Amino acid sequence: MLKNITMASSGQDKTTADSTSGNDEQKKSSNIPDKVVQELNEAYKKHGKSGIIESVKEKLNEWKKVPLNIAITGSSGVGKSSYINALRGMTADDDGAAPVGVVETTASRTPYTHPENECFVLWDLPGVGSPNFPRDSYLEKIQFRRYDFFLVFSASRFTMNDKWLAQQIKQAGKHFYFIRTKIDLDISDNKKSHPITHSMVQVLQTVRSDCMTHLQNEGFTNPEVFIISNFDVNEFDFGQLSERLIKDAPDIKREALTLSLTNLTERIIRTKEKYLKKRIYIVSIASAAAAAVPIPGVGCSVDIAILLEEAVFYRQQLQLDEASFQENAAALNISVNELQRKLNLQSQIISFTSAGLLAFFASLGISNLSENILKLLLPIVGIVIASGISYGVQVHCLNKLLDIIVNDALRIHGEMTKISAKNAVDDIQTTQTEVKKVESE
Repeated sequence: MLKNITMASSGQDKTTADSTSGNDEQKKSSNIPDKVVQELNEAYKKHGKSGIIESVKEKLNEWKKVPLNIAITGSSGVGKSSYINALRGMTADDDGAAPVGVVETTASRTPYTHPENECFVLWDLPGVGSPNFPRDSYLEKIQFRRYDFFLVFSASRFTMNDKWLAQQIKQAGKHFYFIRTKIDLDISDNKKSHPITHSMVQVLQTVRSDCMTHLQNEGFTNPEVFIISNFDVNEFDFGQLSERLIKDAPDIKREALTLSLTNLTERIIRTKEKYLKKRIYIVSIASAAAAAVPIPGVGCSVDIAILLEEAVFYRQQLQLDEASFQENAAALNISVNELQRKLNLQSQIISFTSAGLLAFFASLGISNLSENILKLLLPIVGIVIASGISYGVQVHCLNKLLDIIVNDALRIHGEMTKISAKNAVDDIQTTQTEVKKVESE
């Protein structure tokens, strides 16, 4: 059984003195900012345990209150709407999706909110020079200053209007990116035109070089061009573009952008992990304060509803929920069961129900935890935890769960990367074989 763990009380007894003397170390080890600790203390003083629980829930959802506005611009038919849908994890057939068609679909500034974050808005903007958006009034009409990023799209060469807009963005000190879309069509067309000598790698190199050369000729020093297909977000530069947006986002907006993105790369997985780990200490406070259900065989009570909601959030963030797992299997062209067996994914063994989560926690051998973990005290002054309740245990359990989910997400991403690399090698080998065959004839 666990030793009894007591939080600092408001009296002047020895427990309080010991807790107070180690207060700074506890705050540091728990990764909870002093400001948050202060706010939680105030919430407890005013409303008791219920105040802590409500305050924690509010803190966990603060990232959804940070405004993010990304401008998507370019000529008609270059894939702006398809990118907006892909970044939101949607298709053109889903409710609320950006309309996709062969005719001009963007006649005005059109906002599309992220399905999981209403403060994250992608703006489909008319291209520069369209009848209602001439150059001389374009910046004013699109409300140029409100956007965090500008993504300038082209399906071939960037137009003079694209370059003009990029120069305006540059002069204003805002971030902008050149996006070359529809590379999948370029590859397909090249394969039809050159069935013997076709090389996907060569097509990519040619397209990138052509874009870079023309932009450099227009005065852009070392321009960065992201080559993407909106219908295969695991290929080409789609993931790298998302990574760059996260990197260039202001600190206050980086967490909101990271947790809003659905397409994963190894770097995005690790960045999500960093922000999810920060949540663990905060959510464990709410669970400890409202503890009601004992972990079987451990003697430590938790609020399993709060912890389950958080666990489901981790799984959804890293694309391991049931729907996403099926999509991952389909992308790898294997069944769900085959994917599970091949990669030995531990997160798929855990039942994400109240009983299932309690059973997982009980299986972790908590009674053998080190003293350092057991002594991780709740950084809230004035509460005495009932006998057997341990904030440190809950932190430990959630960390173990998140580690499993992150590792599984990395395994799946690694498998997809391996398949992509194999396809590229096969493409080169096929081309070389065909060329040799022609030469021998």
